Amino acid sequence: MKVMMRGALMLSCSLLVAQGAWAAGPYIGGSYSQIQYDNEEFDTDTLKIDAATVSAGFEVSEFLALEARGGVGLDEDTQGIADFELDHLYGGYLKLGLPLSETVRPYVIGGYTKAKGTVSADGTLGGVNYSFSDSENFEDESYGAGLDMNITDTLGANLEYMRYIDTSEEEISGISVGLRSAF
Repeated sequence: MKVMMRGALMLSCSLLVAQGAWAAGPYIGGSYSQIQYDNEEFDTDTLKIDAATVSAGFEVSEFLALEARGGVGLDEDTQGIADFELDHLYGGYLKLGLPLSETVRPYVIGGYTKAKGTVSADGTLGGVNYSFSDSENFEDESYGAGLDMNITDTLGANLEYMRYIDTSEEEISGISVGLRSAF
């Protein structure tokens, strides 16, 4: 066990000091995401909401980056008389990548996300008009995987799957595509 822990520590330290074509320092980016919301309690179909996300990060080395993200829902999804929307999400993450070439780097990502969603319903039931709205906050450990692709020295594209929230009752995940710029 001690040998494995020492090996992991040595690998971590070597990743921090390794430099290469991917070590670009700070970066910013934006992405379009298709967010999916599943709720076990209500037994509904998966709800799909479009979202926009902004990210800012710092590549410590070609293998390691720290990243912060914030996003908002762009629309809502309706099932029956209820509307569901993503108000916002934000979080902090650690990215571990493996540069396969100067243009392609697959990675895994993990961290913590907080999100807020709203459900609302308006209608008539038995001749009585009603209106209902409720917001819920979510937070959980997050994980995912993706692929960074360099287009130029300072511009890159990204494809990613992320599981933002995964509790016993609810799951919020998303597939995103985006661009980022290093400076």
